[in-house]
Amino acid sequence: MIYKNEEFELCDDFIDVGYMAENVVVEDLHGHKVTLQRSHSDKSMSLFVSFPYFGNGFVDEILKLDSLLKTIQVPLNCFFIFDVEMADKVVLKNRLEKFEIVFDSEDEFGNMYGMKIVDGTLKNKLTKGLFLINKDGSVFYIDIPDDLEKPLDIDRLIIELNKAYATYTGVGCHG
Repeated sequence: MIYKNEEFELCDDFIDVGYMAENVVVEDLHGHKVTLQRSHSDKSMSLFVSFPYFGNGFVDEILKLDSLLKTIQVPLNCFFIFDVEMADKVVLKNRLEKFEIVFDSEDEFGNMYGMKIVDGTLKNKLTKGLFLINKDGSVFYIDIPDDLEKPLDIDRLIIELNKAYATYTGVGCHG
């Protein structure tokens, strides 16, 4: 991975497309522990998006993704996941309409999904990445740019959202 010409490595564990997603414990804006579920009784999908922090070029990408996904008509639970609490979390929350902000306070998301940076100036932060979890709780689509200055592929995300919604059979991978 690269960010501003610095190379860094991610932790060894990684969840891949087709595998069952993991439930992870995070903290909400008020410091309460909540569990991000891999599946939901209402058959909604989930979108987990992580960034190293809010600001420095990421703010525009975060707001663009939120603006786009607020128009999506399918049931979708959206979470921006950051590694630690941030001073301007209320400012960001007030600008979002679709996404909830949570923090990987237990290091579960970073470690289980392979998003934790293990060296360099961003050590112990989360890399930029996106996981679309389909209705039965398996990972349907992943986008992790090799260069953090490159944006997430929103056009491809829309295609994958449509595919995930349209191809769901209701029986999961073991049905």
